[in-house]
Amino acid sequence: MEEQKKQTVTALHEIVASYQMPDAAKKILGSGEVTVLCGVTASGKNTITNYLLGHGPYAHVVSHTTRMPRENHGILEENGNEYWFVSPEKMLELAQKGAFIEIKAIHGETCYGTSIKAVQQVIDQGKHPIMEIDVQGALELTQAIPTLKPLFILPPSYDVWMERLGTRGFISDGEKERRLHSAIMEIETALAHPAFVLTVNREVELTAAEIMHGVDMSDETQQAHRTLAKELLESIRNL
Repeated sequence: MEEQKKQTVTALHEIVASYQMPDAAKKILGSGEVTVLCGVTASGKNTITNYLLGHGPYAHVVSHTTRMPRENHGILEENGNEYWFVSPEKMLELAQKGAFIEIKAIHGETCYGTSIKAVQQVIDQGKHPIMEIDVQGALELTQAIPTLKPLFILPPSYDVWMERLGTRGFISDGEKERRLHSAIMEIETALAHPAFVLTVNREVELTAAEIMHGVDMSDETQQAHRTLAKELLESIRNL
Protein backbone atom coordinates (compact mmCIF):
# COMPACT_ATOMS: atom_id res chain seq x y z
CA MET A 1 0.00 0.00 0.00
CA GLU A 2 2.79 2.41 0.90
CA GLU A 3 4.60 1.66 -2.35
CA GLN A 4 1.42 2.27 -4.33
CA LYS A 5 0.97 5.62 -2.58
CA LYS A 6 4.53 6.63 -3.47
CA GLN A 7 3.93 5.69 -7.10
CA THR A 8 0.74 7.78 -7.17
CA VAL A 9 2.47 10.84 -5.70
CA THR A 10 5.36 10.45 -8.15
CA ALA A 11 2.97 10.18 -11.10
CA LEU A 12 1.02 13.20 -9.84
CA HIS A 13 4.14 15.36 -9.57
CA GLU A 14 5.24 14.29 -13.04
CA ILE A 15 1.96 15.34 -14.62
CA VAL A 16 1.99 18.60 -12.62
CA ALA A 17 5.46 19.42 -13.95
CA SER A 18 4.38 18.90 -17.56
CA TYR A 19 0.74 20.05 -17.32
CA GLN A 20 -0.52 22.02 -20.31
CA MET A 21 -3.60 24.19 -20.05
CA PRO A 22 -6.41 22.58 -22.08
CA ASP A 23 -8.31 24.53 -24.72
CA ALA A 24 -11.46 24.57 -22.57
CA ALA A 25 -9.52 26.41 -19.85
CA LYS A 26 -8.11 28.92 -22.34
CA LYS A 27 -11.61 29.63 -23.60
CA ILE A 28 -13.06 30.28 -20.17
CA LEU A 29 -10.15 32.47 -19.03
CA GLY A 30 -10.23 34.44 -22.27
CA SER A 31 -13.95 35.14 -21.93
CA GLY A 32 -13.42 38.27 -19.83
CA GLU A 33 -15.56 36.85 -17.03
CA VAL A 34 -12.67 35.96 -14.72
CA THR A 35 -10.90 38.47 -12.45
CA VAL A 36 -7.32 37.47 -11.65
CA LEU A 37 -5.85 39.20 -8.58
CA CYS A 38 -2.28 39.10 -7.34
CA GLY A 39 0.06 41.38 -5.43
CA VAL A 40 2.74 41.67 -2.79
CA THR A 41 2.32 40.59 0.81
CA ALA A 42 0.19 43.00 2.90
CA SER A 43 -1.00 44.83 -0.23
CA GLY A 44 -4.57 44.08 0.84
CA LYS A 45 -5.54 41.64 -1.92
CA ASN A 46 -7.27 39.25 0.50
CA THR A 47 -9.31 42.07 2.03
CA ILE A 48 -10.18 43.41 -1.42
CA THR A 49 -11.29 39.97 -2.53
CA ASN A 50 -13.53 39.59 0.53
CA TYR A 51 -15.02 43.04 -0.08
CA LEU A 52 -15.79 42.18 -3.70
CA LEU A 53 -17.42 38.93 -2.63
CA GLY A 54 -19.63 40.78 -0.18
CA HIS A 55 -20.52 43.82 -2.29
CA GLY A 56 -20.44 42.81 -5.95
CA PRO A 57 -21.46 40.09 -8.40
CA TYR A 58 -18.38 38.03 -7.60
CA ALA A 59 -17.76 34.56 -6.22
CA HIS A 60 -14.67 32.79 -4.95
CA VAL A 61 -13.33 29.90 -7.00
CA VAL A 62 -12.83 26.91 -4.69
CA SER A 63 -9.57 25.18 -5.57
CA HIS A 64 -8.57 21.53 -5.08
CA THR A 65 -5.77 20.49 -2.75
CA THR A 66 -4.19 17.26 -1.59
CA ARG A 67 -3.47 18.60 1.91
CA MET A 68 -5.64 17.84 4.92
CA PRO A 69 -8.08 20.42 6.34
CA ARG A 70 -6.61 22.73 8.96
CA GLU A 71 -8.01 24.58 11.94
CA ASN A 72 -8.22 28.37 11.66
CA HIS A 73 -8.96 30.07 14.99
CA GLY A 74 -10.39 26.80 16.27
CA ILE A 75 -12.65 26.22 13.24
CA LEU A 76 -11.87 23.30 10.94
CA GLU A 77 -11.81 24.05 7.22
CA GLU A 78 -14.79 22.61 5.34
CA ASN A 79 -14.74 20.67 2.10
CA GLY A 80 -16.13 22.85 -0.68
CA ASN A 81 -15.69 26.03 1.33
CA GLU A 82 -11.97 26.82 1.71
CA TYR A 83 -10.91 24.00 -0.67
CA TRP A 84 -11.98 20.74 -2.20
CA PHE A 85 -9.86 18.34 -0.18
CA VAL A 86 -9.01 15.33 -2.32
CA SER A 87 -6.60 12.41 -2.24
CA PRO A 88 -3.49 12.30 -4.45
CA GLU A 89 -5.26 9.52 -6.40
CA LYS A 90 -8.24 11.77 -7.16
CA MET A 91 -5.99 14.73 -8.01
CA LEU A 92 -4.04 12.53 -10.43
CA GLU A 93 -7.25 11.28 -12.04
CA LEU A 94 -8.51 14.84 -12.59
CA ALA A 95 -5.15 16.02 -13.93
CA GLN A 96 -5.00 13.14 -16.39
CA LYS A 97 -8.43 14.19 -17.68
CA GLY A 98 -7.26 17.80 -18.18
CA ALA A 99 -9.73 19.05 -15.59
CA PHE A 100 -7.59 21.92 -14.31
CA ILE A 101 -6.89 25.44 -15.48
CA GLU A 102 -3.64 25.32 -13.53
CA ILE A 103 -2.09 22.91 -11.05
CA LYS A 104 0.99 23.33 -8.86
CA ALA A 105 3.04 21.41 -6.31
CA ILE A 106 3.94 23.60 -3.33
CA HIS A 107 7.15 22.86 -1.43
CA GLY A 108 7.52 19.75 -3.56
CA GLU A 109 4.67 17.99 -1.80
CA THR A 110 1.12 19.36 -1.54
CA CYS A 111 -0.68 19.96 -4.84
CA TYR A 112 -3.17 22.74 -5.52
CA GLY A 113 -5.29 23.14 -8.64
CA THR A 114 -8.05 25.35 -10.03
CA SER A 115 -10.55 23.27 -11.95
CA ILE A 116 -12.40 24.35 -15.08
CA LYS A 117 -15.62 23.07 -13.48
CA ALA A 118 -15.20 25.30 -10.40
CA VAL A 119 -14.83 28.42 -12.56
CA GLN A 120 -17.71 27.46 -14.86
CA GLN A 121 -20.02 26.87 -11.88
CA VAL A 122 -19.48 30.46 -10.76
CA ILE A 123 -20.23 31.81 -14.25
CA ASP A 124 -23.35 29.63 -14.45
CA GLN A 125 -24.56 31.35 -11.27
CA GLY A 126 -24.37 34.69 -13.09
CA LYS A 127 -21.31 35.85 -11.16
CA HIS A 128 -17.71 36.75 -11.95
CA PRO A 129 -15.11 34.25 -10.68
CA ILE A 130 -12.21 35.67 -8.67
CA MET A 131 -8.89 33.86 -8.89
CA GLU A 132 -6.46 35.09 -6.25
CA ILE A 133 -3.12 33.54 -7.20
CA ASP A 134 0.60 34.20 -6.93
CA VAL A 135 2.40 36.36 -9.48
CA GLN A 136 4.24 33.47 -11.11
CA GLY A 137 0.98 31.60 -11.59
CA ALA A 138 -0.65 34.69 -13.09
CA LEU A 139 2.28 35.10 -15.47
CA GLU A 140 1.89 31.53 -16.67
CA LEU A 141 -1.79 32.19 -17.34
CA THR A 142 -0.95 35.23 -19.46
CA GLN A 143 1.53 33.18 -21.47
CA ALA A 144 -1.29 30.78 -22.34
CA ILE A 145 -3.89 33.54 -22.84
CA PRO A 146 -2.21 36.74 -24.13
CA THR A 147 -5.45 38.76 -23.75
CA LEU A 148 -5.64 38.09 -20.00
CA LYS A 149 -4.90 41.12 -17.80
CA PRO A 150 -4.17 40.15 -14.18
CA LEU A 151 -4.54 42.95 -11.62
CA PHE A 152 -1.42 43.50 -9.51
CA ILE A 153 -2.16 45.24 -6.20
CA LEU A 154 0.37 47.71 -4.77
CA PRO A 155 0.40 49.50 -1.39
CA PRO A 156 0.24 53.31 -1.67
CA SER A 157 3.65 53.91 -0.09
CA TYR A 158 6.50 52.11 1.65
CA ASP A 159 5.53 53.51 5.07
CA VAL A 160 1.89 52.41 4.75
CA TRP A 161 3.07 49.04 3.47
CA MET A 162 5.30 48.44 6.49
CA GLU A 163 2.49 49.57 8.80
CA ARG A 164 0.10 47.06 7.24
CA LEU A 165 2.69 44.31 7.44
CA GLY A 166 3.18 45.11 11.13
CA THR A 167 -0.53 44.73 11.90
CA ARG A 168 -0.58 41.10 10.76
CA GLY A 169 0.40 39.92 14.22
CA PHE A 170 3.89 39.02 15.33
CA ILE A 171 6.25 37.92 12.58
CA SER A 172 9.93 37.29 13.11
CA ASP A 173 12.62 39.37 11.44
CA GLY A 174 13.45 36.32 9.33
CA GLU A 175 9.86 35.95 8.15
CA LYS A 176 9.64 39.66 7.34
CA GLU A 177 12.87 39.42 5.36
CA ARG A 178 11.54 36.39 3.46
CA ARG A 179 8.33 38.20 2.56
CA LEU A 180 10.13 41.30 1.38
CA HIS A 181 12.56 39.20 -0.66
CA SER A 182 9.55 37.56 -2.35
CA ALA A 183 8.04 41.01 -2.90
CA ILE A 184 11.12 42.04 -4.88
CA MET A 185 10.62 39.14 -7.26
CA GLU A 186 6.87 39.78 -7.52
CA ILE A 187 7.21 43.49 -8.29
CA GLU A 188 10.01 42.87 -10.78
CA THR A 189 7.84 40.28 -12.55
CA ALA A 190 4.88 42.67 -12.76
CA LEU A 191 7.09 45.47 -14.12
CA ALA A 192 8.74 43.22 -16.68
CA HIS A 193 5.51 41.93 -18.24
CA PRO A 194 3.01 44.41 -19.73
CA ALA A 195 0.10 41.98 -19.27
CA PHE A 196 -0.10 43.02 -15.61
CA VAL A 197 -2.35 45.99 -14.83
CA LEU A 198 -1.11 47.83 -11.74
CA THR A 199 -3.53 49.32 -9.24
CA VAL A 200 -2.87 51.00 -5.88
CA ASN A 201 -4.80 50.01 -2.77
CA ARG A 202 -5.18 53.28 -0.84
CA GLU A 203 -8.54 52.27 0.63
CA VAL A 204 -10.20 48.89 0.22
CA GLU A 205 -13.63 50.29 -0.69
CA LEU A 206 -12.20 52.59 -3.37
CA THR A 207 -9.96 49.89 -4.84
CA ALA A 208 -12.83 47.40 -4.95
CA ALA A 209 -15.07 49.98 -6.63
CA GLU A 210 -12.36 50.60 -9.22
CA ILE A 211 -12.13 46.87 -9.94
CA MET A 212 -15.92 46.58 -10.24
CA HIS A 213 -16.19 49.52 -12.65
CA GLY A 214 -12.93 49.06 -14.56
CA VAL A 215 -9.34 49.73 -13.52
CA ASP A 216 -7.71 52.76 -15.14
CA MET A 217 -5.43 51.30 -17.82
CA SER A 218 -4.40 54.62 -19.36
CA ASP A 219 -0.70 55.09 -20.09
CA GLU A 220 -0.49 58.04 -17.68
CA THR A 221 -1.97 56.16 -14.72
CA GLN A 222 -0.07 52.95 -15.39
CA GLN A 223 3.19 54.89 -15.67
CA ALA A 224 2.52 56.56 -12.31
CA HIS A 225 1.89 53.15 -10.76
CA ARG A 226 5.05 51.77 -12.31
CA THR A 227 7.01 54.66 -10.78
CA LEU A 228 5.53 53.81 -7.37
CA ALA A 229 6.47 50.14 -7.84
CA LYS A 230 10.06 51.12 -8.58
CA GLU A 231 10.15 53.33 -5.49
CA LEU A 232 8.93 50.42 -3.36
CA LEU A 233 11.67 48.23 -4.81
CA GLU A 234 14.29 50.83 -4.03
CA SER A 235 13.06 51.13 -0.44
CA ILE A 236 13.32 47.38 0.12
CA ARG A 237 16.77 47.18 -1.37
CA ASN A 238 18.00 50.00 0.87
CA LEU A 239 16.98 48.21 4.07
